[in-house]
Amino acid sequence: MLRWGMILLFVPSVVLVTLYMLEAQSAVRCVQALGSWDYVLGICDSAAKHDVVPYMVRHGMWVNMGMLVSIVGLCMTTWGMMIRGMGAAKDVE
Repeated sequence: MLRWGMILLFVPSVVLVTLYMLEAQSAVRCVQALGSWDYVLGICDSAAKHDVVPYMVRHGMWVNMGMLVSIVGLCMTTWGMMIRGMGAAKDVE
C-alpha cells in the first residue's frame, strides 16, 4: 500500500506539470516569433491577439482529478506508514 500510495501521490503532479510546461514552451516560442498564442485552440496565430486563458480554466477536470488522485495517494501513504512503520535505518548497526 505504501508503494502505490507514493506512486499515486507523485505521478499526477508530474504529469500535470509536464503538460503545462510543454504548452508554456509552445506559447513562448509563438510570442518570440511575433505571434499570439491561442490558448483555447492551442495554435500560434499571427493575425489576431488572444487573451491568456489559465490552464485550470481550460483543463479543470484533469487538474481536479489529478489532485484528487494525489490526495488518495497521500492517504494511502500515511496509512501504509502507520501500519508498517518507518523502520530503522539499514546502515545503522
